[in-house]
Amino acid sequence: MIEQIRKVLEANEWELPLPITAELEHQPLVFDTCLRLLPGKRVTLAGRWGKKPVVAKLFLPQARKEQTAEITGYAALQKADIPTPELLWSGEMDTGLSAVIYQKLDPVEPLSAGLQGEKRAAFLAAAFELLASMHRNGICQTDIHFDNFLLANGKLHVIDNASLQAQEKPLNGEQCVGNLAAFIAQFPWLERQALLESPYLALPLSLKPERAREQLDEASQSIWWKRAEKYLAKVFRNCTEVAVEQRGGWFVAAKRGLDESWVAQFRAAPDSVMAKAEMLKDGNSATVVRAQLAGQSVVIKRYNIKSTSHRLRRLFRETRASNAWRAAHLLQMAGLKTPAPLLLMEQRRGPVRGVSYLVTADAGGEEMLDAYQRREPTQRELDDVRDIFRVMEELQLCHGDFKARNFLVTERGVELIDLDVLHAVRSKSQFRQCKDKDRTRFLRNWYAHPAMESRFRALLAGEQ
Repeated sequence: MIEQIRKVLEANEWELPLPITAELEHQPLVFDTCLRLLPGKRVTLAGRWGKKPVVAKLFLPQARKEQTAEITGYAALQKADIPTPELLWSGEMDTGLSAVIYQKLDPVEPLSAGLQGEKRAAFLAAAFELLASMHRNGICQTDIHFDNFLLANGKLHVIDNASLQAQEKPLNGEQCVGNLAAFIAQFPWLERQALLESPYLALPLSLKPERAREQLDEASQSIWWKRAEKYLAKVFRNCTEVAVEQRGGWFVAAKRGLDESWVAQFRAAPDSVMAKAEMLKDGNSATVVRAQLAGQSVVIKRYNIKSTSHRLRRLFRETRASNAWRAAHLLQMAGLKTPAPLLLMEQRRGPVRGVSYLVTADAGGEEMLDAYQRREPTQRELDDVRDIFRVMEELQLCHGDFKARNFLVTERGVELIDLDVLHAVRSKSQFRQCKDKDRTRFLRNWYAHPAMESRFRALLAGEQ
């Protein structure tokens, strides 16, 4: 029953029991899939209304203005003849929830998937052309992201109409640049420069190309960092991607979808789980093991408290596990390869911190020094190393320990690990010192292999 939806939304819960059945205008309405749940606000569901496949958004009374915005946005797209799913019904349900129900597009391919596939160039060209059409018709997508564009019947369709703003005249140059910048900021930082130089980029004719690209560069940088800061705050609290629990003196943040029984077992006795695992490193400051999580190989790192004085020094400081958890998400957002962060757990008593744990996917592979003593690096691997240094320089990120064992050569390419002290540096002068230290440490790995050292030195200098 629809009442269940309202109860879940009002209780700020993150799970909705499905399927849910109801009746609307004498036709059965069945929801069997939850597409997005925002506790306290709204839920997006897929199902069937009679014989029609539908997608519905249901809003709590306090979010009713979003329903109005959905209808207004839909009308603007219809007037501009811009593809969007057909609005089948809007109104208020018996439970007090307001709703909009759209025809479900089928089959569809999200823009996010298309940009990762073989048709990336075609998807990118279509996305830029669609944005240009929206701008010419005075429409701006204020919450622009890949999931708001779906390919169906050979056309990109716009969804999430509540985030559209429409005006009678075309967007001016600055508005166009701002919206394009917000779109480019959705991509990993690694791809940003290529996007700014893309032949598909439709710059506003009202601005000189050089000035438009300069504004686009500056705006996309600023928006990307704002997105990053917002995202990095979210991974420490309950959100669509992460489930957070704090009880019994433990703080746990875990990726949704992890095996719940394993998480419960680990939370109850983390050292017992580690004792049964394969030892990778038994150091004074950290212990690292390889374990199995529901058939998936994972790496668990425990950050040890070395002594009483060490405990006292770290009592009120962020744990290294927390920093590594944040840094891994940042590198993934930037497009750099690093083992996926799965779980963070740390002892907390108010502001006091104790022992902490970080669980990541097992990247496999081998340490870079071992790999390149046996063979030459591939071009893909060299590109990965170049990208790591380039992106970290552009974002002013310092790793702090660029020894070869912190570069893993895997099936995916070169992955960066040991992110315990990775941090961003705002001061350009301080970053230069940090960058020089990281580069010097990296090149020192190869002192016994002068040919490889020369090759990496030329790579970092941009000579190959």
